[in-house]
Amino acid sequence: MDLREHLLSGKPIMIYDSESRENEVDLVFYSGAVSRSSIYALRSLAGGLICFSMPLEIGSQLGLDYMHNYLKELGFASLVRPQSYGDYPAFSISVNHQSVGTGISDEDRAKTVRELFEVVKLALEDPSEARKKFLNEFQAPGHVPILLARNLDERQGHTELSTRLFQSLGLVPSAVFAEVLDYGHSMRLDKAREISKTLGIPLLSSNEIIEMVRGR
Repeated sequence: MDLREHLLSGKPIMIYDSESRENEVDLVFYSGAVSRSSIYALRSLAGGLICFSMPLEIGSQLGLDYMHNYLKELGFASLVRPQSYGDYPAFSISVNHQSVGTGISDEDRAKTVRELFEVVKLALEDPSEARKKFLNEFQAPGHVPILLARNLDERQGHTELSTRLFQSLGLVPSAVFAEVLDYGHSMRLDKAREISKTLGIPLLSSNEIIEMVRGR
């Protein structure tokens, strides 16, 4: 299977991090091929919070920072703690595109994602124009959380695994994903494997992705 073509066609993959980390599986789409059907799949098949990722370096060009840094600046440092596995969350701000309605429908979130993708794509060529587009066309807070991906040698969460994988495939480094949930808890890896096989969705582990990224 050609993974790049699979993603460009709008089909998802699943990514598992590791037992020593979140021990979860996320459903992941390439943000450049997202439609309202993609958002529907993320909320119905996966069920977790639907997030948009971009590299930290591009987020910085847009003027974005991590939410935990904003909270510290606002006097909420006592709330800022690393996750149980040692990492700080990758969350920045959440936004809506200015053209959407309430921002929460499948179509609205797909629109916001598509326009965010255009910002990331533009940032690769003209960071100044990308920042202008971002500031002029989006509003916050909104219904699409932005996550900023560090390098894989710094953090190996789903944000980094998806974003850096897509970057290594020659795609614009941006993903949309949500954790795959079961009734009452996160879905176990063995059950996610069954769904992967039944629906024909490739399931990649963090080790496989790191090998792919570093092997290129």
